[in-house]
Amino acid sequence: MYIIYFLFCFLLPTQLGKHFFFDFSYLGGVRIDYLAPTLYLTDIFALILILFNYKTILTFFKKKLFLWLFVFLCINALFAWSKPIFFYRFIKLFEVFALFAIFKKQFPKYKKAIIGGFAFSVFIQSILVVSQFITRHSLQGIWYFFGERYFTLSTPGIAKAALQGNEILRAYGTFSHPNSLAGFFLLIYLFFLTNNRVTNLVLKYAVLALCSLIIFLSFSKNVILVFLFLNTWCFLKVKQSCRICTLVKILSPLFLAIIFLSAQTDPLSFQKRLTLMLQSLTIISQHISTGVGLGNYLLAQYAFPIKYPYFFLQPVHNIYLLFMAETGILISMIVFIRIFLLLKKYRRNISVLLILLAVLLTGLSDHYWLTLQQNTLLLGVLFGIIM
Repeated sequence: MYIIYFLFCFLLPTQLGKHFFFDFSYLGGVRIDYLAPTLYLTDIFALILILFNYKTILTFFKKKLFLWLFVFLCINALFAWSKPIFFYRFIKLFEVFALFAIFKKQFPKYKKAIIGGFAFSVFIQSILVVSQFITRHSLQGIWYFFGERYFTLSTPGIAKAALQGNEILRAYGTFSHPNSLAGFFLLIYLFFLTNNRVTNLVLKYAVLALCSLIIFLSFSKNVILVFLFLNTWCFLKVKQSCRICTLVKILSPLFLAIIFLSAQTDPLSFQKRLTLMLQSLTIISQHISTGVGLGNYLLAQYAFPIKYPYFFLQPVHNIYLLFMAETGILISMIVFIRIFLLLKKYRRNISVLLILLAVLLTGLSDHYWLTLQQNTLLLGVLFGIIM
């Protein structure tokens, strides 16, 4: 099983998979990936882990919290605009919680395989990210089998940045967008930074350096700001005998961040996000009690006119509004209260606190923690380890 845990953690950043497009996967005749059930390579490894740990999972789901959650989700299913989409998202939710239970139980036994898998994935992704940044296009070849999509600097809608008059391709790695790439490796960075179970210091600092590189080359301003904030908080909170060393650790990323934050990205980014947020508030107000159903947000979003010159249909860039629109006020309040209690319970656990804050803060202006395969599975794995 060591090789399974290693390969699963190594492949977590990848998105190689088979999309299945049904009638409900189309809007206005256009195929929407978010609405297409997809079997990813990581799902196959997750299924193997679930089958080998089914007793642990059954015990975990017998808790009253999950019994009540199941009841509420059944009610949510009755009002879902598309039952097949709801069922698919329900399966993905089960997968995340199952991984949480597995890694919570098995991490001490398979620690070396899990940490090694994470570290190797960082090394491989950093090679791809730097290559994309230098060549200004995807590499394809073997990288296709890791889920890298084809793109160039001239691809319509591609994420770009401008720095001192030079047009730059924001690094994608094997992700669908640089923001989700940055968010993923922000959590990996914080895990290696704060977890004392990572005892190999050479490995630890190599991973921290490469994760920082990936985050900066993504040009994701939201993630870079959260990275700076949590990094500073961590170094100030942990007492160190060398004050100069602490100061250098804080100022070095700050100077780099100033350079990358000065780059000009999509000039319409704020306007698009604001438009989506206002539309989500309308959807919430119209379905305040029941929501539109897990995974069904885009079906409601499609009723609004598209104001931009190219097709722009994606979830609201805010995990709180997205979750509330899909599940309704009751389930949302229960979950939000539960998150607040977790913050209170783990306020002295620096690893849990920083990783949870990273998700909550980056989730204010993006949706990938609830919608994208790599990011959602990472939540189950990491929180299972650190909690």
